[in-house]
Amino acid sequence: MNSQAMSAQRTGVTVSLPRPFLPISVAIAIGFMAGSALSEEATKPNPKDNDWRLTLGVGAMIAPDYEGSDDYEAIPLPLIDLSWRDKVSIGTLGGPGIKVNFFKLNGPTPKDFLTLSTAVRYGGGREQDDNDALQGLGDIDGGMMVSLAADYQYQDFGIGLAVNRDVTGDREGTTVNAGLHYSFKLGVPRTMLTLGTDMTWADDDYMGTTFGISAAQAAASRRGFAAFDASSGVKDVGVSAKVRHRWDDNIGLLGQVGYTRLLGDAADSPIVDQDGDAGQFSALVGLTYSWGW
Repeated sequence: MNSQAMSAQRTGVTVSLPRPFLPISVAIAIGFMAGSALSEEATKPNPKDNDWRLTLGVGAMIAPDYEGSDDYEAIPLPLIDLSWRDKVSIGTLGGPGIKVNFFKLNGPTPKDFLTLSTAVRYGGGREQDDNDALQGLGDIDGGMMVSLAADYQYQDFGIGLAVNRDVTGDREGTTVNAGLHYSFKLGVPRTMLTLGTDMTWADDDYMGTTFGISAAQAAASRRGFAAFDASSGVKDVGVSAKVRHRWDDNIGLLGQVGYTRLLGDAADSPIVDQDGDAGQFSALVGLTYSWGW
């Protein structure tokens, strides 16, 4: 664990103080698991049309301390989303940044639509002090990411495709994420359950930086890892379940769990195969308050 952790013992789960930015793997998990939930809280809880909508909340997430780790940490998480006319939003999920919906094609009902969007966000990096398995591998600096996404909603079914590119930082990689989800009321109208599945492809730069080990890193590795070349391919597949409950037009509660399975060179990397786990769990709970004007 890093120096901010309250406990450095490898006990399976530690509780950490807030970090300036979340690790990229945690940010991505939050973005795909919780992003749609907070967006709904920010734009739909009040039937009145408001130009501006603000959602503030607090939450906590449990996730691996690096992508591929078998050690977990609990992370306090601020939930913030400021949106204008469902076109521009500034928030914290998926990494702090801004998202712009630049095209929307409405279908025959309000639940049928196609949206195209772009976003600029900051994704945190990885420090070799985060875990003993990373000692000697060096740090991975975080940086800005640019995303282009398409989301199609047909009644309760949704499909999404997002292309993400690192423009600063050490990764300088590209990932493509495709996902499906289905939402339905859970007993009462104000409680919704969303089940989802997604898959992520990553290019050579992302895979090499995140899961590869150079000869110099192998020589410096505290674990004595062998050099490993990680190439592009399908990085992972995952499933998630999300519950969203609204007490009224303002107060909402989020609860989510997810499981992601690393595949290919990501799963075969020594930091995963020898000292981590290809199975990655995550969970998030949060309480939000929204209002518009």
